[in-house]
Amino acid sequence: MRTAICLLLSLFLFCGHASAQTQNATPLSPLPPAGFQFAGSWECEGSFGNKTPHKSLFTGAVILQGKWLELTEQDVQPATGYLAKYLIGYDPEQKKVVEFDANNFGAAVYSSVDGWKDNTLAMTSPIAEQAGAPYAANRFIYSVTGKDSFTVDWQISRKITIDWIQSDHLACTRKSNG
Repeated sequence: MRTAICLLLSLFLFCGHASAQTQNATPLSPLPPAGFQFAGSWECEGSFGNKTPHKSLFTGAVILQGKWLELTEQDVQPATGYLAKYLIGYDPEQKKVVEFDANNFGAAVYSSVDGWKDNTLAMTSPIAEQAGAPYAANRFIYSVTGKDSFTVDWQISRKITIDWIQSDHLACTRKSNG
C-alpha cells in the first residue's frame, strides 16, 4: 500500500511538473531580441550571387497586436519591378516561426524551429524533391548588425543533402527622417 501511495504521489508530482513546464513554455518570437525595431524605412545595398549590384528599399512594421512582423521590399537596382511582402510570425500549432513570402513573381513559405539566436533568424524552405527544380532548398537569414542596421542573406542548396551556397546579400541601414 505504501509503495502504491508513493507511486501515485510521484506520478502526481511528475504530471504537475510536466504540466507547469508546458504552460510556462514561451513561444518563439518573430521579433528580434534586445529591442531592435524593424519599423520604419530602410535603404539596402549588396549584390546577387553573380556579383551584380542589388539595391532595395525595405519598410517594416509590427502588426496584428504585436504578433507579426511585416516587411515590404521593392527593388531599385536592377529595375525588374520586384515587389514583395514578407509576413513573419509564430505558429503555435507547428511551434515554429513562419514566414509567408508573397511577391509579384511568385510565393513561398519558410520556417524556423529555433527563432532568433544571437541576433540572427534563419528561415528555411521545405526541401523540394521534384526533378528540374532550380534548387532543393533555400533560406533567408536576417541578422541584426547594429541599432539601425541589419542584413539579409539568401542561400540555396542545389542538393537534397543540404549544402548552402551564398546567393544574394543585402546590408540595410535605417533611413533618416530628415
